[in-house]
Amino acid sequence: MIRHESIEDYLNRLASGQPTPGGGATGALMAAQGAALVAMAARFSEREELAARCERIAVTALGLSDADESGFASVADAFAMPKDTESQRAERSRQIQQAIERAAEPPGAIVKVAADVVGTATELLEDYNQNVLSDVGAALGAERAALMAAVVTLETDLAPLKDPDVESRLRKDIDGAARLIDDVDALVTRVRRLIRGG
Repeated sequence: MIRHESIEDYLNRLASGQPTPGGGATGALMAAQGAALVAMAARFSEREELAARCERIAVTALGLSDADESGFASVADAFAMPKDTESQRAERSRQIQQAIERAAEPPGAIVKVAADVVGTATELLEDYNQNVLSDVGAALGAERAALMAAVVTLETDLAPLKDPDVESRLRKDIDGAARLIDDVDALVTRVRRLIRGG
């Protein structure tokens, strides 16, 4: 479980030849770091309610990193099932579909987490400590990375899916993430302008 590892152990495992953890889990950790940074910036700005909110979001995002890793492992297990007979192939296909549906839940949730962090950062910029503007900008960069990780993970999950309802849900998450990335870019531009004194 990522939440119980040292950073060094996690990075070593990430760099190993194993399929997990991967991009989805990394995206969730980026979302958690962004949330924690906004919490810190909120504390320096004496916005305790926002800080507490982001601390809760960070805990949620950290849990999603473990959920993503477990979900991807289930997909890998399903693809490794035997396919010698017709019944084996049918069962394998059914298990793959179910595993992909479950694996798509964490990246979809990451989009919502990132939206909450970006919304909180926007709120913070109404009344903030000038000294933490760079931290807010860094947090937004982390959320952008988390969103991009979610997008490419969800797009990968789409390819083998056969359920149109699940496919529609994933496409909504992808579209929502893409719009949010545009919002983040605009907000980062605003933060940079504020840093420069504008």
